[in-house]
Amino acid sequence: MIGLKKVILTFCVYLIGVGGMGNVWASNKTIRDFHEFELWHKLLQYGLSPSGEWAMWRIQAAEKTDTLFVRHIASGKEYKYKNTSAPEFSKDSHWIVFSEPAGENAAAGIAYQVKLVCLANGEEQIFRGMESFTFTNDSKHLILKGVNTENAVELNLYDLEKKRVKNIANIQEYTVDPTGKYLAYTLKTEKGLSNSLEVLELNDYRLLFLENDKNGYEKLKWTDHGLLFMKMLSDSTGQKQGREIHVVRNIGNKQQACCFAAEAWADFPANMKISEYYTPQWSADGKKLFFGIAPKRYQGKSRAEVTADVDIWHWKDQEIQSRQKNRYYLNRSRTYLCVWWPEENRWRQLADSSLFDIAGISADGAFVLAVDDRPYRPHYRELHRDIYVIQTETGKRTRLLENTILSASFSREGKYVYYFKNKNWWAYDLAKEEYINLTAQVTTGLSDIYYDGPIDIAPSFGIAGWLKEDKAFWFYDEYDIWSVEPATLKLKRLTRGREDKITFRKFQRGVLTPGCNLLLRATGDDGASGIYRFDPKGHHRPLLYGPFGTLRLEQSADKKTNLLGWADNITAPELFVCDENLNRLQQLTHTNLRPPGFIFRKSELIRYKNSRGKELKGALFYPVNYREGQSYPMIVHIYEKLSQHLNDFVFPSASDLYNTMNYVLQGYFVFQPDITYEVNRPGESAVDCVTAAVRQVLKREDIDPARLGLIGHSWGAYQTAYIITQTPLFAAAVAGAPLTDMISMYNSIYWESGRSNQEMFETGQARFRLPWWQISRQYICNSPVFQAENIQTPLLMIFGTEDQAVDWSQGLEMYITMRRLGKPCILLTYEGEGHTIGGQMNTLDQTGRVMDYFDYYLKKTVAADWILEGRTYLKKKGEE
Repeated sequence: MIGLKKVILTFCVYLIGVGGMGNVWASNKTIRDFHEFELWHKLLQYGLSPSGEWAMWRIQAAEKTDTLFVRHIASGKEYKYKNTSAPEFSKDSHWIVFSEPAGENAAAGIAYQVKLVCLANGEEQIFRGMESFTFTNDSKHLILKGVNTENAVELNLYDLEKKRVKNIANIQEYTVDPTGKYLAYTLKTEKGLSNSLEVLELNDYRLLFLENDKNGYEKLKWTDHGLLFMKMLSDSTGQKQGREIHVVRNIGNKQQACCFAAEAWADFPANMKISEYYTPQWSADGKKLFFGIAPKRYQGKSRAEVTADVDIWHWKDQEIQSRQKNRYYLNRSRTYLCVWWPEENRWRQLADSSLFDIAGISADGAFVLAVDDRPYRPHYRELHRDIYVIQTETGKRTRLLENTILSASFSREGKYVYYFKNKNWWAYDLAKEEYINLTAQVTTGLSDIYYDGPIDIAPSFGIAGWLKEDKAFWFYDEYDIWSVEPATLKLKRLTRGREDKITFRKFQRGVLTPGCNLLLRATGDDGASGIYRFDPKGHHRPLLYGPFGTLRLEQSADKKTNLLGWADNITAPELFVCDENLNRLQQLTHTNLRPPGFIFRKSELIRYKNSRGKELKGALFYPVNYREGQSYPMIVHIYEKLSQHLNDFVFPSASDLYNTMNYVLQGYFVFQPDITYEVNRPGESAVDCVTAAVRQVLKREDIDPARLGLIGHSWGAYQTAYIITQTPLFAAAVAGAPLTDMISMYNSIYWESGRSNQEMFETGQARFRLPWWQISRQYICNSPVFQAENIQTPLLMIFGTEDQAVDWSQGLEMYITMRRLGKPCILLTYEGEGHTIGGQMNTLDQTGRVMDYFDYYLKKTVAADWILEGRTYLKKKGEE
């Protein structure tokens, strides 16, 4: 492999003496330099000005060094700036603004400054001491926000035409009207509260509106329906109890103002207040304003004699204490939804203590979706609930679904509520109060046939959305997009993907608008992918299709100019200017350096079957400088399904332990097989699929069956640890944060959410449908720690001691068991790290150690001392 060691491995040997004694572990420690930027440069981000005239992109060519390029597409005129972040074009495409290092110009301890560039002539304006920025919608002003000091900031308003700056200090909140003509903001007092609300006309900085109040203002929001804000209130004790809601319209003309105050309404509950935790929101027509109310709370100790800091975990708790703590602020801020008609001067409370939560508000504000799961608590498995529709005008409640695990949503215009039930899409006609089976005529399955979880109800393949006025509903089967009109049930298959095993999905985000500008994402059964142009007559045209990785497109406002990011598994993303049909007109980047001596080969799709006859796929990646007739070691990387990454490019990184390209560059094949599961047999299923996949790959003669490594993280690590208890196929295994004892894991807490792992086991990834005491044999048979006696493969485990997902005691159980059995096992623990090792030095350390580990067992290199002998705590302290 010509030049491989030069680019991939640089060995630095350090001899460290401690107390006159050489440190044995450090004396042959390998520090790898992966030279991430010698083969490829990294495309970080890119964008297109709204007019389509200017392109911008950032390229990283060295560690912690990148360049922003801004180019006029037609003329080639180009600007370059070092180490920028958050670049933004103005709406009129005349300006670009970004953040850059301030260097010696750092102000008030801020390491970055803001630079504004006039695209026409390159003229620059620098603003120091600013943290963030944005253009107004009319592209006449740049608003710059300073550092937050004691809950207040400095705001700079830069007039782009007149080149003047207005400074406003002590601002707490601000908002700009949609036209960009006006700025509203609140000012902070010496006591830390906003007690002044002002509105400026940005053209001449004339003060149009001024209001003062000793308690202050919050939640400023300016929409097409006016300026909305809340005024804080205080009671006789001085505690903040509730808010007033204010709306100001036609600012700058004939101003109109209205207010909703609880005290003005005789029917407002005396024990309630307008909640500060719910941000009011308008219906689409601006006729209705939704807000929340909540019980009044008074701070202070209710039982001063209780001083012990104790939590009581009671068997009747609806949620366990850890979950209650995790959701404390959410539960404390829970509100009851209300609606106010400002023009009609009336209001209605829509929700109360008989409902638990609001799931959605229709676009026109005529209906609200509410849910209540409390009759079905505690939840050990999936969350059961009742779903209600509430009519805002009358407050009438209709129970739409009872004791269901389903979710429901409003259609685009709010005429229907839709949900997936009994393998069909259903709609509830809100006007007629009728249930409609939208897809009864569809003969192909709409339930995800690839779902292999423990819940009996398989999810759908998804939807594309609703058309304007709710005239049609677009949904997916395995391959195609379908349309149904809810009023007539007229059904139409829009694509023809099934015949060629090509899956079509909507490409662009946002509102569904059928027409020639609609693009479709296409994914083939062979791993190919691309973009098609939708044709209302059904003649969809492929614009780009082939063995490509993830494609990302940026479009101009008129859709005629496009920036396309293109890559495959051996070609780093390159950026192209394309026309509306994605013809590549101009290549903007050259990230693939292609130095001599390095030859890469395209990845290959491997097909295989497990013992149940299930057809599966895997992605095989070739080692660099692959030569026919030579035998190579192979790393098998597992999780669940990974074959979809067949054509994805992975930038090498010394900080990424599971990086495919890292191993490719070190002369390994890398194989990522798909795994499918049987309920109650997660480990056994993994063994079945992975061994079948490896046997299929080993039919080749270029992979050495005696030099196979296995690696995975989290759920992949569990499967790694389990697989080696059932087969001697692998010469070495690496498991990052594995589950090892399924019974103790079931009875533990997922601390990131505070939930019991029982829910994850019986409804989620672990795929045990019943608790361990009902199927204890399956839990034991699928636990690595209970099968450890059969292990013949050396195992390296890695944990962070503050892992909130899989407690590192799972690693200890396996380590202590294997140690007692006298089987080779090493446990690396990183102090203070979580489920994923993130500290810079720690990530470099673990990547290097794993490479040492695999090289020793799969390439027979000289072993690092920590692999053979470990390291005593005394030696560790001596090395610090």
